[in-house]
Amino acid sequence: MHRSLLLVPALLLLPIGAVSGQEIVPPKEGFTTGPPGYSIPAKPGTARTPVSRPRAGASAAPDGSDIQANQDSTSAQNETSFSVNPMDPDNWVGVANDYRFGSVQTGWYTTLDGGQNWTTGTFGIAPGFSFSGDPCVSFDVNGTVHIVAMMYWGPGGSGVWHWTSTDGGLNWTGGFEIDRNSANDKPQVGSDYSNGPHRGDVTTAWDRFGFSSSDIYASTWSAGSWSGPLKVNDSAVDDTIAPDVAYGANSVLYIGWADRGSFDIFVDKSMNGGASYGNDVLVSSYSQVPSPIPGSPFRMFDIFAIAADWTDGPHSGNVYLAYHTWSNSSPSNANIRCATSTNLGASWTTNLVNAADTTQADQVMPGVVVDSKGNVNVSFYDRRLDPNNDLLWTWVARSSDGGQSWQEHPVSDTGWDPSPTEFGGTFIGDYIDVDAYDGLVFPFWCDGRSGSQEVYTDGVNLDFYADVDSLSAATGGSVQLSLRIGPNFGGHDYIVVGSASGTSPGTLTGTGVLVPLNQDAFTALTIAQANSSMFQNTLGTLDAQGAADAVLDTQGPLNPALVGNLYHFATVVDPSAPSMATQPLGILILP
Repeated sequence: MHRSLLLVPALLLLPIGAVSGQEIVPPKEGFTTGPPGYSIPAKPGTARTPVSRPRAGASAAPDGSDIQANQDSTSAQNETSFSVNPMDPDNWVGVANDYRFGSVQTGWYTTLDGGQNWTTGTFGIAPGFSFSGDPCVSFDVNGTVHIVAMMYWGPGGSGVWHWTSTDGGLNWTGGFEIDRNSANDKPQVGSDYSNGPHRGDVTTAWDRFGFSSSDIYASTWSAGSWSGPLKVNDSAVDDTIAPDVAYGANSVLYIGWADRGSFDIFVDKSMNGGASYGNDVLVSSYSQVPSPIPGSPFRMFDIFAIAADWTDGPHSGNVYLAYHTWSNSSPSNANIRCATSTNLGASWTTNLVNAADTTQADQVMPGVVVDSKGNVNVSFYDRRLDPNNDLLWTWVARSSDGGQSWQEHPVSDTGWDPSPTEFGGTFIGDYIDVDAYDGLVFPFWCDGRSGSQEVYTDGVNLDFYADVDSLSAATGGSVQLSLRIGPNFGGHDYIVVGSASGTSPGTLTGTGVLVPLNQDAFTALTIAQANSSMFQNTLGTLDAQGAADAVLDTQGPLNPALVGNLYHFATVVDPSAPSMATQPLGILILP
């Protein structure tokens, strides 16, 4: 049972020495009353059971340990897509090209417990077809998970197929063929989480190749059935490739793609739930990354990603398109850029995502998602940590100011060399993916650290993280805390609270927010001493981007009896009537 927690309005005055083992006054019960806090139009769902995976070591990261989703280690998986259930944030489903049975099939990877255990399978190959692949996945707003994938080279061409699951991805119905044509390819899928008139709809878009051109087609799933395919792009001579789908505020539907003939990126939109599409809008030109990318054997493709702000925050309605492009300056390298539109896709500006990289290394294969707090999160492969510009790491970057500036974070625990993996490293897939929910960002990527191409994810806490994950009792020290909640909480009050007794079951507030900390005497200390020399700037107001910085300072050596203790911290927004709490972070006391 969760206990209620009091964030004391008149803070208790406790001695700083309490952290060294002196008696601490226990906290009171209950939450303070006050006006209702701001509530973002988040995906509906239940609170996550808090899980903390602090890592020992001299430095900290906002992520935990990498999680392998596939259960075999002898065949390749690549070209990933990933989605978190809005009704149960510990339920994740990933998909990928899966070669476990020889010919490539659509593989699915499901967890119901936040990545601790996985159930996996494939959909097989429909009679008459040669192989399956290019899968994509999206939970809809009601918790039904949709997978769309290709069945290739059957009678009459290649089919765009659809499967659904209503139990989180354990059992599947389908497949239903949405469309068959002589040259269909590369679908993508997106769900409407907005409060607009088409909330709950799902749209898929794909390539349809012809003899002298290729086009983008789309179909929308609404009330349990698919609409007839509609052509999206305007021109009859396009060389389109790899559409992506995003719903923005008020159910505006966006589809973006690259034109490999002109090296331009376009977006079109539907204002009526996919019943019709408008005129194509040029987003940006790009320079094609050489294939294979210099220094490695793996091929590159012009596959980009689109997302839109479906929330009611200050950047509501913004549209973001992330793409890689080649820099011809010396030395040449690949970079990630993100184009932003603030006027329903009518005009665009672009900014460099990996601006902090000073090594001239390559960044490729972006995925993008807007979370419920209005942050834009981009995942990508990055080689900056290898001085030879060879090994791949997975990184994420976040913008809380509508795509104008970015903070970059390494995610994967190790780099990997594509060359020893399947296909001689010439093919590692053409894209990776990312989703975000409940304060965590989840890149989902192909990784060959074992010598085989496997699929991994990691929950990255970019809302609240520290510069270290341990302190020495002998010397003490300080911890720099970064609060990066998001623009939808700009101007809101916050408090950083702690616990010495763990994160589960946590503390349920009177407003229904689960604070992922067990209330104890250390909680009272962090409340009472907020903004003291020990807990600096731990109580205050977030800036316009929903950000603040705080410091934990031990003020010298700690009691040796504290060695081995693990202290957890979380940020509560709107303390008098909590509207949200971050995922926790842990600080371990070492000798």
